Amino acid sequence: MQIMQLETKVNCGDILLEWIPYNQFNEIKETGINGSITVYSAIWKNGPLVYKDNGQSRGYSRDSNKEVALKCLHNLQNPVNSLINEAKKYSSKYDKFLVLYGISQNPDTSDYILVQNYLILSGNEKIDDFIQEKQLIINSYNDVVFEWIPYNQFNEIKETGKNGFITVYSAIWRNGPLHYRKYTRDSNKEVALKCLYNLQNPVDSLINEV
Repeated sequence: MQIMQLETKVNCGDILLEWIPYNQFNEIKETGINGSITVYSAIWKNGPLVYKDNGQSRGYSRDSNKEVALKCLHNLQNPVNSLINEAKKYSSKYDKFLVLYGISQNPDTSDYILVQNYLILSGNEKIDDFIQEKQLIINSYNDVVFEWIPYNQFNEIKETGKNGFITVYSAIWRNGPLHYRKYTRDSNKEVALKCLYNLQNPVDSLINEV
């Protein structure tokens, strides 16, 4: 597969799309699955190529040991076409927050993988589209970025209340919320977890509740 980079003007902070060998990824953990898509978190050893211009020097350098999301496409009838169609989303409705670093392939399964910034994903297309819509309405540097949060981020989980199909817990969110300004996190943040269960349409109920 040939990956083409077409550039008319390079700006500071631009990412170079590239082919990424699968052995570059460490600490691979499944975070979500939906049909033909499975999402994993991973650490990319070399990290993405980012264009930097500090006034004295300019060029691409790597952001090593970068936490990324691996969006694995499997059991597809036309895997290459499906991969290309999925990648095209990153230059349209997902371009504000969702960054595509490159493409990889699992050598054991031959499944193609989209490598992106670790800002979401759940693996459920409807939930991920909803998250992207919430992110696209951010209009202030003080806003907090709405995102998918892996459950293993929560510590000290304690039940605080229960009512019908809803149970509320207190917890400590290890990484904490992401602030749009400079993408900094408020780590070890105490939060409330509102758990919805035994619902007939859990995804729709979740979105309506939000």
